[in-house]
Formats: sequence, structure tokens, C-alpha cells
Amino acid sequence: MKNALTFLVLSAALSACGGGSDGGTPAAPVTPPVVVTPPVVSADSVAVASAAVAKEAGLAVIAGASADESVYDVAADIGDTWRITFDSAKKTYAIRVLSTQFGLSDRSGTFSVVTTGHLTTYTGTDFSVTVDARTRLLTGTVKLGNMHSNVSGTGYAATDVAKLAGSYIFLGAMRNASNGGDRFNPKGSIKVAADGSAQLCNGGVFNAQGACSAVSPQLEAENASLTLVRDAARGLIIARQGDQDFGIVHVHAGDRGLALFIDRYSRNQQNVLRVGIIVAAKQQKIGTEIAGSYACAAPGISAKIVVAGSTATITNNTAGKTHAETITVNKLGLGAQAVDFDGIAVFKDPADVPADYSMFMPVSSSMAVEFSTDRSYMGTCLKN
Repeated sequence: MKNALTFLVLSAALSACGGGSDGGTPAAPVTPPVVVTPPVVSADSVAVASAAVAKEAGLAVIAGASADESVYDVAADIGDTWRITFDSAKKTYAIRVLSTQFGLSDRSGTFSVVTTGHLTTYTGTDFSVTVDARTRLLTGTVKLGNMHSNVSGTGYAATDVAKLAGSYIFLGAMRNASNGGDRFNPKGSIKVAADGSAQLCNGGVFNAQGACSAVSPQLEAENASLTLVRDAARGLIIARQGDQDFGIVHVHAGDRGLALFIDRYSRNQQNVLRVGIIVAAKQQKIGTEIAGSYACAAPGISAKIVVAGSTATITNNTAGKTHAETITVNKLGLGAQAVDFDGIAVFKDPADVPADYSMFMPVSSSMAVEFSTDRSYMGTCLKN
């Protein structure tokens, strides 16, 4: 019996393999499965660079109350600091006033949203802001109370002032809080030390000896000594000058390096409250990377700037006019008055008088700021 069972099992095995019968049909060959290799998606270079800057500076993403919330601290160019929160699930926003010179109050509402590539635009009643997902930059316009303001800010909070150390260049705009008068547009250099002390050199740069020196005979250099301290309760960096606040510092992790948006407010020697904004970027040469199209906004003006080679084509959307301007990079001023100043591009309309030109300062691949000498305010430009 054992031999018979062995024979039957062996026959069954041979039949399963196609053996044991001269009249069997050979089994069809088995086709191996096709292995599909997913395409390699290159990491976005701007996002990678921005994340590296944020990590090196010890920046922390500002946390929301839930995973659906994204939070941004912004400097309003009226001299205020606000915290804007978007809830992607509820489609609601909230503006919380962290510091105000005008007695403004919080407000909230609903928004609509449009995303194109890495840019997401949030629109609601009396506001329109755009966020660059690569760098967590927010810029746009907001009306709070009866005050209209351009806002620029970041989804990051600085946790260690020592890691903000470095050399920056800046453009700014200030005015009287009461009537908007006595407008002033500072420009120059900022040097931040690892101990939180900082020197602001308006109208100049720091020479080899570390002194604030004028870059042009037409400019008078002024130095201000500041101290950066962290307000743990609000999660903000406060710049102080002597015994009074100079402003609130928001830190942007741009792919070109750190940038500072300073909500500027203080009283002058005549006890007049002065407000505005200063935007500072790590000082470095600029070149062809500024080429592209920018949507720009300033008080009462909407414009488009297209940079190509040594020409900037500027369209004033408000007036419906277009003209071309020549570009000179890494200079401050024009002609015989031009001096080397890395990080600034000068735009010049040949039809204007020699004293009229604009300064264009890239903050990151997302954003630039622009100030024209024939105007008394500064515009923000978002690269499309």
C-alpha cells in the first residue's frame, strides 16, 4: 500500500508539471510583472534653501490651534503687528492685534482661496493676501478698522536672537502717526551681533573699522544702537533703542537668507509718534535672478514690473500707462553720484529728471520691495 500511495503522489506531481502524459498540453509561459518606476520629482530649490535657512536660524513654525490652521505674524506698514490665522477646513480667518498705535481691534470672517503653483491667495472683506508655500512668506493688503495697510510677514517665529547675527541692508518708510506728515525713507545697513545688540546705519554702510560711514556725499550717515530681546509671552522679537521700543522684528526665512520685517514705531525728540516699516535683507550681490514678473502694490497704486536683462517694463495698473526703465545693479544712486551698494538695483526712467529713480531690493525669490525718490512711500512686489 505504501508503494502504491507513493506512486499516486508522484503521478499527481508530474501531471501538475505537465509530465506523466504524452498527450498533455504544455502550460503557457508566465509573464513577469511589469515594474513601474515612479518619476523622480526634483525638490523645489527655493523651498529647500528656505528650509535650510530656517533650520540654521532656529526658527519655529507658528503653531495653530489645530492642524487645519496656518498662522502668520505680519508687520503692517502703519506701524502695527497683527497675527493672521487661516482655518482651511472652516474657510475662516482671524486677525489678532498684537501691537497697535491706532487702537485697532481684532476681527474675523470667511475667505475664498485660489492656489496657483506655490502661491495661495486668500481674499475676504477688506483684505487680499498671498502666501508662498515654499518660504511661508505672506504679503498683501488689509483694512482693519479705518486703516488701510500693506502687510508683510512670516509663518515662522524666532526663538534665539543670537542666530539672527549678520549684515543686512534695508529700505524703509516712516511718517507721523497723527497726520501722515513728515515722511521719511531710511535706507542703509544693519549689523546684528550674536549678543542681540544691533547697529543701524541710516544713509551709509559699516566700514572696515565697523563705523557707520556715508556711502555718498548726498547722504548723511546716522547710527542708532539697538537691542533685540525676545518677548516670550507674545513670541515676538522686540527691538529697543535706549529705554523705548524701536519696533517689532519679524523674521522671514528667504531662500537668499534671513530677512527682517520691522514694524517701526517710536516717539522722536519732539514726542511725536512716528510709525512705518523697515524691510531688511542679508546683504549680497544681485544679478540675473531678479528677472521675472512682479505684482506690486503701494498706497493707492497697483503695478506690474517685468525685469528682463537691463530693462524694467513698468505698468501702472491704476493709471493704465506703461514705460521702460534702465536697470543698474549693486549701486545706490546714478551717474557720478552712484556708489557700490550690493543688494540694490536702481531703476531709471530716461525721461525723468536725474534725481528721480527707484530702488528695488529683492528679499527672496518670492518678494522684493521698491521705493521711488519721487514718492514718499514704499511698495511691496510679489514675484509671479
